[in-house]
Amino acid sequence: MRRIKLLNTSVSNLNVAVVVTVGLLCLAGLLALYSASLNITAPFFKKVVGKQLIWMIFGAICMISIIFIQRKTLFDAAYIGYWIGIVLIIAPYFIGVSDAVAKRWVHLGPFQFQPSELMKIWIIFAIARYLSKTELVISDFKSLIVPLLLVILPLAIVLRQPDLGTSIIYLMLVFPILFWAGARLYHLFIICAPVISIITAFSFYSFFIWIVLLLVVLYFSKEKLWLAIVLFVFNLSLGFVTPVIWNNLKPYQQNRIMTMFNIYADPQGSGYQVIQSQTAIGSGGLFGKGIGHGTQTHLKFLPEQHNDFIFSVVGEEYGFAGVIFIICLFLILFLILINQAYHQRDRFSSLIIIGVTSILFFHAAVNIGMTIGLLPVTGLPLPFLSYGGSFVITCFLLIGLVLNFGSERPR
Repeated sequence: MRRIKLLNTSVSNLNVAVVVTVGLLCLAGLLALYSASLNITAPFFKKVVGKQLIWMIFGAICMISIIFIQRKTLFDAAYIGYWIGIVLIIAPYFIGVSDAVAKRWVHLGPFQFQPSELMKIWIIFAIARYLSKTELVISDFKSLIVPLLLVILPLAIVLRQPDLGTSIIYLMLVFPILFWAGARLYHLFIICAPVISIITAFSFYSFFIWIVLLLVVLYFSKEKLWLAIVLFVFNLSLGFVTPVIWNNLKPYQQNRIMTMFNIYADPQGSGYQVIQSQTAIGSGGLFGKGIGHGTQTHLKFLPEQHNDFIFSVVGEEYGFAGVIFIICLFLILFLILINQAYHQRDRFSSLIIIGVTSILFFHAAVNIGMTIGLLPVTGLPLPFLSYGGSFVITCFLLIGLVLNFGSERPR
């Protein structure tokens, strides 16, 4: 198992640091939501900031509860939980679906629940348990097939709901876990290659550069010639599949991808959110306009400001200093979690923490990337800042797992 030595700090101190960092992120999120809801005439707990506070309290209770669950119990329940999760993400097709287009939610009376959020946790558990088998030879490519299948099944279900953002998280979290477990970089490369081939095929020049890079890697890999030829031909042929995939995307998904390359191609449509987001962040200056004084925020020019684009509210009202503060908090959290994973004495605990880190990292990276126009709008919220019940509870459960598996208790 690969390990990266970062800090020589006791585990208990690291747990305290995790709680403090998460607490500061939650506070920043509540302040941003408070500002976004200032002009709404409603009781406090009817506003998004009040609802978010309730979800955070409930999430904190869940976090504390999961700390006291025995690790062996979680280990034994990994596969059972995975299949329960599969059943739950299929449930929106049959239980209380009110939206004929998006089938992501289970409706239970006045409450709505998004099972695909909790499925992230069960994917981590299932993969970590499989990779914890002592007889497994992780350097063998065959050992990677089961983890990939454990991801592909829920990914295919959620992609049909449709929920592209969550599907991306499912796909991306498997690679850091496999890398940490000791998988060969070459094997991870050839697994990623088909996805890169499809993405780069949208442009002739990017596809040409990628094919040249692929040839170089295959040449220096010293693998069998026939295998290298098969891999090259397969990835080359995927370039012709891209138009088919493009035509099967939903119109709004196509528009989001095109907006990434040129946000001004449709300034009143698909590019509107990103343009307003960039305007909000840019207008914040060094120290921002101050809480409650953001014009983009309070004049409602910025859609989804309490959810996907909460980072834009931070940028406008707290400026460059606030943006850097939030980014630094996330970086500190990720470094602490990696250090936690490094100090674990058993592979299962280490892989669980790396899986948690992967989910939080990709959520933060994609969300911030889309608010500043570097990535397409995927609908991924920002951990601990964006409004959303299912997502907030999932984030707290993830931190509860870190506090559980990172504590100094006998294994």
